[in-house]
Amino acid sequence: METGLSQRRIIIVGGGMAGLSAAYQLSLTSELRKQYHVTVYQLGWRLGGKCASGRDAQGRNIEHGLHIWFGHYLNAFQMLAEVYRDLPRKGAKVDLNTLILPQGYTPIGDPDGAKPTVYDVNFPTSKKVGIPGREPADLSIANCLSHAIGLLIDFHDYALGSDSPIVKLDEVSIETIKMRDDPRFPPSRLLGVVTARTCLEIASAWLLHLDEDMISFGPADMELVRRVLQGAAGASCHMTFANTAAGHLFDQALRLAWPLVDGIFDDIVIEQRSIQQMDGEDFRRWLVRHGAEPLLVKQSPMVRALYDTMFQYPDGDIANASYGAGTAVQVLLRALGTYQGAVAWELQAGAGEVIVAPLFEILKQRDVEFRFFHKLTDIRVSSDGRSVDSLHFDVQAIPKSGYEWTVPIGDGLSGWSSQPDWLHLDVPPNGCVDFESFWCNERVGTDVKTRVDDFDDVVLAIPLGAFKKFTGNKSVERPPGPGLSGIEAKHEPFDDLYNYSTGFWNMAAKLRLVPSIAVQLWSTRSLADLGWSGQKPALVSGPNPLDIWADMFQLLRYERRDPPYSLHYLCDVFPSKLYAAPRTSRHAQEVANLLAYLKTLDWLEHKAKFIWPKVMTNGAFDWTVLYDDQDRHGYRRIRAQHVKANISPWDCCVATAAGTSAWRLKTDESGFKHLYLAGTWIDTGFNTECVETAVISGMQAARAITGAELEIPGERFLHATRQFVSLCDVMRSCAPAPAE
Repeated sequence: METGLSQRRIIIVGGGMAGLSAAYQLSLTSELRKQYHVTVYQLGWRLGGKCASGRDAQGRNIEHGLHIWFGHYLNAFQMLAEVYRDLPRKGAKVDLNTLILPQGYTPIGDPDGAKPTVYDVNFPTSKKVGIPGREPADLSIANCLSHAIGLLIDFHDYALGSDSPIVKLDEVSIETIKMRDDPRFPPSRLLGVVTARTCLEIASAWLLHLDEDMISFGPADMELVRRVLQGAAGASCHMTFANTAAGHLFDQALRLAWPLVDGIFDDIVIEQRSIQQMDGEDFRRWLVRHGAEPLLVKQSPMVRALYDTMFQYPDGDIANASYGAGTAVQVLLRALGTYQGAVAWELQAGAGEVIVAPLFEILKQRDVEFRFFHKLTDIRVSSDGRSVDSLHFDVQAIPKSGYEWTVPIGDGLSGWSSQPDWLHLDVPPNGCVDFESFWCNERVGTDVKTRVDDFDDVVLAIPLGAFKKFTGNKSVERPPGPGLSGIEAKHEPFDDLYNYSTGFWNMAAKLRLVPSIAVQLWSTRSLADLGWSGQKPALVSGPNPLDIWADMFQLLRYERRDPPYSLHYLCDVFPSKLYAAPRTSRHAQEVANLLAYLKTLDWLEHKAKFIWPKVMTNGAFDWTVLYDDQDRHGYRRIRAQHVKANISPWDCCVATAAGTSAWRLKTDESGFKHLYLAGTWIDTGFNTECVETAVISGMQAARAITGAELEIPGERFLHATRQFVSLCDVMRSCAPAPAE
């Protein structure tokens, strides 16, 4: 396609969700399409990044890992809904409402001890709301806290019924309540004793006043919320119900809730500390500083579940957990206080099929161009070190005429294969079989794009690990400079970015990577026949070392064979530093995969019984539980399953470890003109590894390029200048200016 003379030429490097989000925003309207010509460069044969999926030779869906979309992913859901609305009609109509469904049952495990425990957790769902993102969300602190306490009330009713512990309110609290004259809490209801449930009702109602009437919501009101939450927590821990599974978890929730609220009051509402400042401290330490019991924080499966869900273990080491307190608070309040429809949503087909392929179709329809099999190897900057000069790619393969990028899946869906179409490719003579591997360096040629001839602006939307250097001193700031002691060193990939930008070097050096393991097990038995007696689960903090598990039976309908009876996705962090292996390493992935298989075998033999009690025969794991169309014997049936260690640097997640947020750069802070950043590794204002963060980053990159005035939902969450105005603040603002 010829580029219009008046169009700005935009190259987006990286076809993951950040890059696709940027392309989507830059081509959103016909007016934008007249102004910008967008080309996406992507290694390998498919798009999606960590959301990529593909069908193998047996028609099975192979994923990067388990993809659960949370109900607060407003921007991601909105983009997806718009894509399905605008999809060209080809054959069967594809309805997004049938492809992503609420997952209300999200049990929490406690992996410690000889016999791991599983606690039932059901979040309220609403079918009336539909897909999230269609309506704006109230992102005020007041609404988030009030809604979160409302969930505690629901949990109270599930765990206790009418057996609510008794709390005696002090006189100060009663007088504060009377001053509001709230008809829900008349004096007659407060005299003598009240229940823990009433205390939660008071807290939920009072928190709504935080924004409704900021001036009158003062220290006494904050103290009331603290006291009623502390009172409910104090009463619950002495009740016999705390010895039941549900009661025990509810008791923990209460004892964690009041330190959480206290910390939000102190650090965000009163002190106005920034999220970045709060991120300097680990969330667990922050909870303890605000009154939580250290042993509770250390042992609580609820705290553990947060770290497990968000993969906050640098280097995949569970003994090295670290999560910046500010971001952790953001995630908790968004997840519990702003979800729409359901707290979690589950895909009914592969992520590449439900999310990525439809987005690919829409972008092609908008004349966005794609260049596959292009692996970025370097970025060069101008001689003055101020702007991007050229992009250097290895061309991994050349598609022949007739190459079909996507294949039909069924029910109107399309997606990618797990391997490229080798018959329609000119490939390197060495026959590299994994174009998506960091360590695959074979090529059929090179391609250099220059700012003079080929682009005006670049969006760097590849993962952090693609350009992160794994050598050098990461403990101190690095000054920029083109060489060392006047001696020109050998040029390494991306050296220009590091040599001319202190900020870029520090960001890349100090952000931490998190490898993971992804396992898919096809079983000859149904969920019930495995021994699971509950609802269809999405379990977090289950038995290590595969502590996240979801029953994905619904995906079997798209497999082109006689289906097994159940399908299970398991994942976890993967302790390894193999991601730092040199680019020339040929065996890092093989070694990691072998370790992943050994971990999976160990889990099946020793841990699977805690969630699937019927898989044991005569004290040993029954290997016939695993479906194998070759009917191999014993543990060899694991070869019919999908097991992979995600240790390639660009497959790793990025941790929001305490103290690292300060090094993140915003989309327009690369240090170079014409270079914008996108990905979960930049400073989006919501700096945690998830698809919502990736989508926000792409929106921010597009906004920076176009100069549009666009407020992105969630990017300023808890970043507002003031959520609370005291009487002293009002008096200061009204005071006359001093005479000159």
